[in-house]
Amino acid sequence: MLDSVHQILKVFEKNNLFNEGVELIGSWSFLLYQKYLGAPQFPLRTQDIDFLIPNPFTGKPNQAFIDQLMELGFQRDFRKDGSLFLYNAELMIEFITPEKGRGVDEAIRVKQLGLRAIPLRFVNLLLDKSIIIEDNGLKIRVPNPCNFCLHKLIVSSRRRKPEKALKDFQQAVYASMIVEKKELQELFITLPKPWQKIILNVLDKNMDVLPLEADKIENLKLTLQSIIL
Repeated sequence: MLDSVHQILKVFEKNNLFNEGVELIGSWSFLLYQKYLGAPQFPLRTQDIDFLIPNPFTGKPNQAFIDQLMELGFQRDFRKDGSLFLYNAELMIEFITPEKGRGVDEAIRVKQLGLRAIPLRFVNLLLDKSIIIEDNGLKIRVPNPCNFCLHKLIVSSRRRKPEKALKDFQQAVYASMIVEKKELQELFITLPKPWQKIILNVLDKNMDVLPLEADKIENLKLTLQSIIL
């Protein structure tokens, strides 16, 4: 993991944010699956580092960690919706939180952390049964690979850019290779019916997009399909 990313994660751990439920999500969490859980190698090409904050956030008040990130050389800025992000020449740090209800146009205030986070659908799935992975002495909270897999399948169906949809789908398939079949089925059956339908449809649609992994995609589809038949 890049030293600059390690320094970012060190700030989060030092401020106890991973213990309070904040998660590293997205491709950087998948990198930890590769490094420690045996996920197949997948090239990482992203400058975004996304952190998921529970909604509501019940941790202690802590606004100092933003200043500590800025001391690493990051600049602070705000999007039109009011959400905070930090950036330098190489990386961008963003804060995500589960969307509630029918959705809102404005970012959601996380009072304890002194920031507003981007509300997104489906990310609440990533907060359930999260795990801790230790990397170079840091204990980092990341999504459970089962949850990561199903979330990525849902998200891939909503991507406008084909290359991003393919990346999400490929990471989902690779994550399915490091989880127990029974655990994946138990999670899938708890999802809302519309979510289940989205997942099965995206597997049907993408059966041929990864020829070398066609058998893995078929097995994943059959694993999930069998639990609702």
